[in-house]
Amino acid sequence: MLSQMKNNGNLSKSIVCTLALTGLLIGGIHISNNNTVLAIPRTQQTQIAQNTLPRNISEAVLRDASVRSRVQVSDLKISQVTQTTFSNRCIFEFKKGCTKEYKPIQGWVVVVKVKEQSWTYHVSQASQIVIEPNINFFNASQLPRNIASKVLNDVANRSGVKRNALRISSSTSKIFSNSCVFNFGEVCAEIYQPVEGWVVVVKVKEQSWIYHVNKSGSQVVIDPKIKANEGYKLPEKIAEKVLNDAYQRSRLQTTGITITRTVQKTFSNSCVFNFGEICTQQYDPIEGWEVVLKVNNQFWTYHVDRTGSRIVLDPKVAATLRR
Repeated sequence: MLSQMKNNGNLSKSIVCTLALTGLLIGGIHISNNNTVLAIPRTQQTQIAQNTLPRNISEAVLRDASVRSRVQVSDLKISQVTQTTFSNRCIFEFKKGCTKEYKPIQGWVVVVKVKEQSWTYHVSQASQIVIEPNINFFNASQLPRNIASKVLNDVANRSGVKRNALRISSSTSKIFSNSCVFNFGEVCAEIYQPVEGWVVVVKVKEQSWIYHVNKSGSQVVIDPKIKANEGYKLPEKIAEKVLNDAYQRSRLQTTGITITRTVQKTFSNSCVFNFGEICTQQYDPIEGWEVVLKVNNQFWTYHVDRTGSRIVLDPKVAATLRR
């Protein structure tokens, strides 16, 4: 038809060019700056973008996700790949408090679909693979049996509750950003020295006790804020030591002094154990008890370590005795 119209001389050259261009565009050709480029549908473009990730790297990412999730590699898929220049190693490793220095690392942001979750990886061209540290990996049933046993044993020892009456209510696999965070530190540096492990919650009567456990189970740390064993019987030899100290300070007969409350406790460090009012947040735990005595009309609070070798009276009480 076009040739016929041209032959008839009824169509100007400009109209011929316009029709020709329209035909090319419909057929899937873009003309821009005299360069001819194939038009690729969006879905096809996504596939091509994903295929820019080298095969050995994509396989390594999927293997890592499989090990962490315990899902077969065949049931995992890479849902998104973005080629990226990370401005420095700090950012590449998902750290939070990074400087603005520019030491570029070429690589990719890779998102893997794992069941209902999307896991984000940073991957360098040198095949370094780093997973986002805030990902929750496993459900409670996947907590290794030996680790569950260690946690429950610790709870039973602290609470005086029989082990068969205890249960793990939840467990979450987690990467703690550093050992301070793992040890329940309240004020931690932003350094990234990851500790892989679990957050484990155990139901103890009306309380929920929180533990951090490392991947091997060699470190089992209870949240120091938990008040274990409130009202639990203080070992007799330690009770005697506390009563004797109160007797020597007050000059009363021990019959005039009674223990009104005991709380088995983990003091976060020696400063806290010694009733320090302004303490650093370092975590260097001391296992022991907080013991409250009634002495005449006063209440004296002691901190005692687990062995009874260290007994510390609240310095506010001690100050009144020196007056």
